[in-house]
This record gives sequence, C-alpha cells and structure tokens, in this order.
Amino acid sequence: MQRLLIATAFLLGSIANTSIAEVVTPEVFWQSYHGTHSGKPMIIDVRSHEEFIEGHLPSAINIPYEQIELLTTFAPDKSQSLFIYCRSGRRSGIAEEVLYKLGYSNIYNGESYKALIKAMPK
Repeated sequence: MQRLLIATAFLLGSIANTSIAEVVTPEVFWQSYHGTHSGKPMIIDVRSHEEFIEGHLPSAINIPYEQIELLTTFAPDKSQSLFIYCRSGRRSGIAEEVLYKLGYSNIYNGESYKALIKAMPK
C-alpha cells in the first residue's frame, strides 16, 4: 500500500511539472504584457517571415517556430517574460514547449494573431 501511495505521488508530481506555460485569452495577454515589471517583455511572432511581413503586433520580433531556439542567443535571461503567438495556436504551442525545455519560465501563449489584434488596447 505504501509503495502504491509513493508511486501515485511520484506520478502526480511528474504530471504537475509538465505544465509548460500559460495559454491566455487575448485580453489577459495584453493585460499581462502591459503589467510586466520584471525586465523588458518580448513579443515573439512564430509565424513565417512572409506572414510576419503581411502584418504583426507592434514591437514583435519574428522567429519562426522551427528556429525558436535562436532566442537563447539574444535573450539569455530565462526569467524574461515572453509573449508568443502565431495564426491559430498550433505553432505557438510547439514553440512554447521548446522554450520551456530550454529553461524559459515566463511564457504567455496568446495563440491567434487576429484575436490579439482585435483585443489590442487602443
């Protein structure tokens, strides 16, 4: 019985540690971005360069999700707040997982560019 309890506690602890980041609503994305006080927050568009050129959030930088590990070269502070998005949330979800594995701890996944534009404070 004790072994079962220990195994269950271990599994639950492992599951708890797999939380990667926070997928947030567009409103929470902007509130969190403007309310960030630890360092300079960074908005990262993980879509293709072509999509980025067609339109992007103000102050966003473009790092396609397949190249997201490049972020470590110019954002070495793993506690820096990162706000990521793509078109629908699939690519930002992949980038979010990679960033988490690289050690970044403050990741906000806003998912959809169109929804973020619509909710952007005027």
